[in-house]
Amino acid sequence: MAKILLVEDDAIQIELIKKHLEPQGHVVVNAKNGQEGIRLARDGKPDLILMDMIMPGMHGLEATIKLKEDPATMDIPIMALTIMSSPKFVQECYRAGIIGYIKKPYDPKVLLESLEKIVGKPEKRVSRIMMVAGASRLATMVEMKLVRQGYQVDTFAGAKSALGSLGEDRPDAIFLDFSLPEKHVAMIFEDLGKSAVTKDIPVILFSPQAGKEALESAVTRWGAKNYIASASDLGDILRKLKEEAAK
Repeated sequence: MAKILLVEDDAIQIELIKKHLEPQGHVVVNAKNGQEGIRLARDGKPDLILMDMIMPGMHGLEATIKLKEDPATMDIPIMALTIMSSPKFVQECYRAGIIGYIKKPYDPKVLLESLEKIVGKPEKRVSRIMMVAGASRLATMVEMKLVRQGYQVDTFAGAKSALGSLGEDRPDAIFLDFSLPEKHVAMIFEDLGKSAVTKDIPVILFSPQAGKEALESAVTRWGAKNYIASASDLGDILRKLKEEAAK
């Protein structure tokens, strides 16, 4: 799994690139201008930077030069991704230190192949998600979305059966329906906290009945990692989990 820093201000381009790269196992972190890109490169040490060249404030070429002058970031490979294609401009980019150049609009296959020549292909691994939930439309939709994205989902109706399976294979995350009886919710958090092996498993709360305020309150009360209010929130949550795992 490679951590890619995408320095790009266009929201449509950001979503397209994430759509092409994340299903392949790469983690994409976004900076919306050159200054933010430099900061995230220093703090996050990505495996590769995809740099748009035309942005408000500090443009991509200037950001590239600064990154290559800084000992903390000079070894991070930078690939230009831009509509600019004049030979003179391309030469300037290479002189600044980029190692690859992809012109917009780009072929997604070419983008992926160019990127993986540098960072390699991610190891194919199906992440395991444990879901502890009662029967509800929301639980079914979340499970279907997870399976569709390649996750192995093990679903349990209560805390006892879920916790009994932890010794077999540690899940990468637990999706917990906190509208279950409180004793089930409490049992999950208490048992996870008893072991060094399980205490860091992120728990994502959801509920078919609760609103956002109730979910936020439950996250604080139980010490959960996050929550989803609807199935449409799932993409952002999975992205954050991948980013955390890549740190």
